[in-house]
Amino acid sequence: MNCPRNKQEVGDKLMNVKHVLGIAVAAVMFAGASASANAADVTLRFANVTNQPSIDAAQVFIDVAKKESNGRLEIKHFPNNMLGDDRTVTESMLLGDIALVQTQPSVLASMIPDLYVWDAPFLFDKIEDAWKCLDGQLGHAINDQVEKKGIKYVAALENGYRHYTNSKVPVRVPADVKGQKLRVMETDLQIAMWKNWGANPTPMAFTEVISALQQGTIDAQENPLSIIDSNKLYEVQHYISLTGHLFSPHILYINKAIYDGFDPEIKKAFDDAAAAYQEAQRKRATELNALSVDKFKKAGCEVIELTDAERAQWRESAIKGGVYDMVKGKMEHPEYLDKILKHEY
Repeated sequence: MNCPRNKQEVGDKLMNVKHVLGIAVAAVMFAGASASANAADVTLRFANVTNQPSIDAAQVFIDVAKKESNGRLEIKHFPNNMLGDDRTVTESMLLGDIALVQTQPSVLASMIPDLYVWDAPFLFDKIEDAWKCLDGQLGHAINDQVEKKGIKYVAALENGYRHYTNSKVPVRVPADVKGQKLRVMETDLQIAMWKNWGANPTPMAFTEVISALQQGTIDAQENPLSIIDSNKLYEVQHYISLTGHLFSPHILYINKAIYDGFDPEIKKAFDDAAAAYQEAQRKRATELNALSVDKFKKAGCEVIELTDAERAQWRESAIKGGVYDMVKGKMEHPEYLDKILKHEY
C-alpha cells in the first residue's frame, strides 16, 4: 500500500544487486527455484503483498501449477509481506533468493523510468479500460522493459483505485479538499498532485494513519477500498468519496534467469498457472470491492459517487497544474502517457 521512502535509494541498491546477479547467476538461480527429488522438481518461493484478493487467489496459482506440471512445479506462498517489504523482496528476487514477487511497479521506477506512468492520476475511467491497456501492446511495451534488468513481467493484478476519505465534508470536486490535511505516500508526485488540488499533503507511514485520524493530526487519507476495509478506516472516516484518482496496479514478477531455466513442461505449467491466478485475482477484487462499499454504507458512512463532470474537474486541474508534465518529465518515453490519456491502447 505504500511506496518506498526513497526511490532513488531503492534504484541505486537494485542496480548494485543487478551487477551482483550478472556475476553470480549460475550459482544462485536455483536458490529461489530449488530442486527436490522427493517432491516437486522445481519449487518457487512467492513473496506476496497484504492484499486480500491476491491472498485468496494464490491457491489457484498453486493448484494449477501442480496440476499442469503433473506435480513437478510447486509454488510456496508467503503472503502479507512475510519475506520482507517491497524493496527487500525485489532485491532478493534479483539475486534469485526469491523467485516470484508481487509488488507495485513504482518500486522499480527509478530503474525503469517509464513505470512512473502508473503514478499519473485519472488514467482510466473504468476498470475495463485499465485491463485493456495493461494487457495490450502499450501495457507490455511499458512493463516488459524490466527484462533488461533481469526480471520477467508475468501478470498485472488489481490493487484497486485509490479513493478519498474524510470526516469533514462530502468530497466531489477539488475545491472540496482545500486546506484538508491529507496523509499521502512519500513521493514527490503524490505531494505535487494533492497540492495542485488544494489539499495540504502530509507524508506519513501508513501504520500511523488511524491514530492520526483519531487525534485530528490529519483530516483525510486515500487508499483502495480493500485497504479502507481491512484496516477499518471507515470507522474513523464518515465520508468515503469514490474519486478513483489513481489506479494502483500490482505486478507479478519472476527472476528471468530462473524462468529461462525452466524446461518446456515447467514453463507451460507456470504460464498457465500465472494466467489463471491473474484471472482469479481480478475477479475476487471485483467481488470484494462491492462487498466493501455495502459494508461502509451499513456502518453509517456516506459513500459519494462522482459524476463524469465532477471527475473531469480533477483531471482538468491536474492538466493545468502541470501534474502530467511532471510525470512525463520522469519518463523515457513520455508519449506513452499521452497515448493512455487519449485512450490509444
